[in-house]
Amino acid sequence: MTLSSVLQVLHQGGGAGSVTSTLHLSLGLARAGLQVRFVCPPESEVESLARAGGLEVYPLALQPHRRRENAAALARILDNHPVDVINSQSARDRQALTWLALTGRLRVPLVVTRRQMPRTFIPENWLVSRAAAQIVAVSRSVAEALVRRGTSRRKLTVIPNGVVTDRIDIPVTPAALDEWKERIAWQPAQRTIGVVARPKDQLVVLRALETVRTPVRLVLAGVDPRGHLAGLAGTVPDRHAVVCLPFRPDVRPLYELLELVMLPSRSEGLSQGLLEAMALGKPVIASAATGNLDLVTDGVDGRLVPPLDPPAWAAAIEQLLGHPTLANRLGAAGRQTARVTYSLEHTIGRTLRLYHAVLTMFPQPRTPSLGAVRW
Repeated sequence: MTLSSVLQVLHQGGGAGSVTSTLHLSLGLARAGLQVRFVCPPESEVESLARAGGLEVYPLALQPHRRRENAAALARILDNHPVDVINSQSARDRQALTWLALTGRLRVPLVVTRRQMPRTFIPENWLVSRAAAQIVAVSRSVAEALVRRGTSRRKLTVIPNGVVTDRIDIPVTPAALDEWKERIAWQPAQRTIGVVARPKDQLVVLRALETVRTPVRLVLAGVDPRGHLAGLAGTVPDRHAVVCLPFRPDVRPLYELLELVMLPSRSEGLSQGLLEAMALGKPVIASAATGNLDLVTDGVDGRLVPPLDPPAWAAAIEQLLGHPTLANRLGAAGRQTARVTYSLEHTIGRTLRLYHAVLTMFPQPRTPSLGAVRW
């Protein structure tokens, strides 16, 4: 059979890295000549961006704890708009499409992409493994965690996220830079470092500042300025300043002001934010955990630090701020890693080859013999 169309299904609509990765993979597949039908939440940021990029968009709000209703809604889309392959990109669509497959109502191969470290129960992972033609993990850490939770290793393929250079290779105007300087109360005499992520163990960096001697301005971009983390930010020593900002899509100018970018999260699939910082040549410090271990080689293209270890984070921050030659070397190597090893074109090409393979291997519907399945 010839591959001509795919349905990409995503229940999330915000600006998370997984949403960005899914959207730009889909846009790349369309550029490669594939007809991409894109299911996403209505009136969401990702819907607007998908339409602007020329994708065939089908807005659908998949509801929590409504597996059968969500499955019926997706089945209607498939009945009216058939495709050759389906790729589930997030949790609610994965549950619904697995239900369709296990009940014999999915007539094309199902690919399931896991972009986060799995938290689903072993029986559900096993059922997904039975229903899917192939499961894509975005890092080796995600793949191994899935195997431990019952996923068949023979059905696993690791295809890392690709860095979305379209988001970062854009001109930063003096006006935009001045706006960000005002937003973070930037001061040229104070070193500026940051975490550009929704709440992901930023507390460890706040605790590290207690022993960092170099005065810094820490920007936490993606953190509620009225939330718990912002309250704790007031406890850091007076030599430092902490700025908490809510999530905003226009963070590109902020990177021009950051000397150092950190990702302290102890659980990552493969961070799009970390990829973008590296692609911009920023020295990075990341927790030595899960998908960060795939992306960063300690002392080569960044620093890896034990998660939840404030003294170790303090030492790494002081090291890079105090040794600009080392910081510049790590930043340059990180740029090469992100833009070459993790290029979006690699991700698109490997995904296309996977779709062709599953279509060749599974040209006819296959229904696992599981009897009556009840979730």
